[in-house]
Amino acid sequence: MRRRFGADVVLAVVLPLACAAALLVLQPDRDQPQGQPPVETPLTSASVVCPGPLPGAADVLGDVLGVSTLGADVDGDVQVGLGDAVTPLRVRSDRLSTAPASTGPVVVTGADDLAPGLVAGRSRSAPLAAVDCAPPVPDQWFTAVGAGATHDSVVELVNPNSGPAIADIIVRSPTGIVDAPSLRGVSVPGGSSTTLDLGQIVPRQGELSLEVHTSRGRLTVHVVDSYDELGTGTRGEDWLPSQSAPDTSAMLLGLAAGVGERRLVVANPGPDEVRATVQVVTASSVFAPSGVEPIRIDPDSTAAISLDDVLSQAVQDGATGMLIEATGPVTAALRQVVDGDVSLLSATPALDETTAAVLPAGPKRLLLGGPGAVGVATVTSYSPKGKPLDEQRIELNPGGGADLTLPDAATLVTVTPERTSVHAAVLLTGTGTAAVPLRELVLTGRVPDVRPGVP
Repeated sequence: MRRRFGADVVLAVVLPLACAAALLVLQPDRDQPQGQPPVETPLTSASVVCPGPLPGAADVLGDVLGVSTLGADVDGDVQVGLGDAVTPLRVRSDRLSTAPASTGPVVVTGADDLAPGLVAGRSRSAPLAAVDCAPPVPDQWFTAVGAGATHDSVVELVNPNSGPAIADIIVRSPTGIVDAPSLRGVSVPGGSSTTLDLGQIVPRQGELSLEVHTSRGRLTVHVVDSYDELGTGTRGEDWLPSQSAPDTSAMLLGLAAGVGERRLVVANPGPDEVRATVQVVTASSVFAPSGVEPIRIDPDSTAAISLDDVLSQAVQDGATGMLIEATGPVTAALRQVVDGDVSLLSATPALDETTAAVLPAGPKRLLLGGPGAVGVATVTSYSPKGKPLDEQRIELNPGGGADLTLPDAATLVTVTPERTSVHAAVLLTGTGTAAVPLRELVLTGRVPDVRPGVP
């Protein structure tokens, strides 16, 4: 008697075979792209955020908030303020527009033709200090901050949008990550700002570093670093520039001339020990100074060395900056307390497109370093009324740089590198010293590639 198979048995055998055959015939295209980079589009709106004035600066005439734009033949109003307190400010190409003094941070917003190349800066004349007004970014790093009686730092979080924003701040010390629950999930309501005094939240001695991540919304972060040498009368404060991301190479430009303290701080956010070497940068060369040993930085920690004598002599010999090279990604900053004035240097980004900075009037020099290849850079200085004061075309070679004296009256400086990338900062002198690193400008918008089924 022959046994018959039931329909369930037939389906159990035949159906998987049929599916396998169909997949062989109709297999998906294995060359299907898994996603594309964002597409650049015309920029229709841009914002940069200026921090609040330094302590006591709001009551003096030296506190200035300047705004300009690089757009061709642009003439219109940007919006200046925070939250509901917003006023228009007329801005024209290559000219400096001065906003009314404010006691807190402000957001500068430009639309349509006023959006690309929007730049702004805040400065104080006595003692000299200056800072670039930066756009919101998701991550920022600050090195060489303090939380003690003689060296303290205040973090300012500014939310330019109407919805709330949240930041998480990681603090690294010489002994590792600091347990600071109050710095996690910091909420900043829309159109407002929040300040965090590290000396009150995580009081301790030693050099610290901060990693600030915006997990919701948009924030711009600034840090005011203050130094008070008890018993000597030396006291000062300045804005500490941020670093966009850790890297194995850090170029710091803006060494101050004179006698005083110079302390280099290097932070290692990685899981392995890192070694970092220090080199001195001049307009024509990069060399290792004698007597400076490599710095060893433990995982998730900071390390600091004093370079008082080394850099004091190097500046007399024409040094303009420092190059830190490490075996793993690091962040770095130099605190200078020279002739009673505090100035701070952080790693400058490599630039390969036109950039600009709004600056106060007075003596100033443009410092270039770390060209990636043979190329040139065109440097143009403008008066407050937009008149070109000077234009220089500088040849750049790897291992070299430039040290250019700019007109005292210049309040807007543009730098256009060609065929190479380069690091740049403006060193201001007068009643003290301040360095303003140049950053990449926001010139276009970016639309992400979003498609169903593509990871």
